Amino acid sequence: MILDVVYNHTAEGNHFGPMLSFKGIDNPTYYRLVPGDPRFYMDYTGTGNSVNTAQPQTLKLVMDSLRYWVEEMHVDGFRFDLASTLARNADGRFDLAGAFFAAMHQDPALAGVKLIAEPWDIGEGGYQVGNFPVLWAEWNGKYRDAVRSFWRGDHGALAEFGYRLTGSSDLYGNDGRTPYVSCNFITAHDGFTLNDLVSYHHKHNQANQEDNRDGHNDNLSFNFGVEGPTDDPDILAQRERKSAIC
Repeated sequence: MILDVVYNHTAEGNHFGPMLSFKGIDNPTYYRLVPGDPRFYMDYTGTGNSVNTAQPQTLKLVMDSLRYWVEEMHVDGFRFDLASTLARNADGRFDLAGAFFAAMHQDPALAGVKLIAEPWDIGEGGYQVGNFPVLWAEWNGKYRDAVRSFWRGDHGALAEFGYRLTGSSDLYGNDGRTPYVSCNFITAHDGFTLNDLVSYHHKHNQANQEDNRDGHNDNLSFNFGVEGPTDDPDILAQRERKSAIC
């Protein structure tokens, strides 16, 4: 079993958010704060806060949790949500030699489990597809985007589609990594579902009262002439056929 884990943020939000746990225990230890203005949070995650794994005590909390899941619950591995945030150093830069990777790779309880990164976050330098260490597999966002673009019929998409369909050797052909570490996908629990992908040109996240700001804007989708649900049998047939291809 692969467990999807979220260590990059908590439910406490930004400086307007509720005080549920870490804010009231030791705010500057558990969260990344804006240098020179620590009332505010560095938000690499889009949730208002980012957990500070560059702090030893915070990293220990994460490692203790991971060891529990392996030793007591016997999971086979983990998929790390927004893993780039976890790998940022004290200066906020993604760091292959940083504390998070060092702790993960030396821990005997975690040495044999599967490690899968969502290799991006929304911060500067956060998109790290192809750049994680040799022990890690990755969600291949370039595969997702290339297949969607090719499926939609975008001009010039064939070459990129060929790279992705044949294993993304440009990303995973060096430093001891192989195409086996590429986790290829079209849709996931984040963003558009497969039905959304063939039903909408744009996201419509108004119901959560965040003014449609959340979520990715460029979804490489196609609505076949009607935005959203429709009773048109021709459009429904086209959508079903495209969904089957994906």
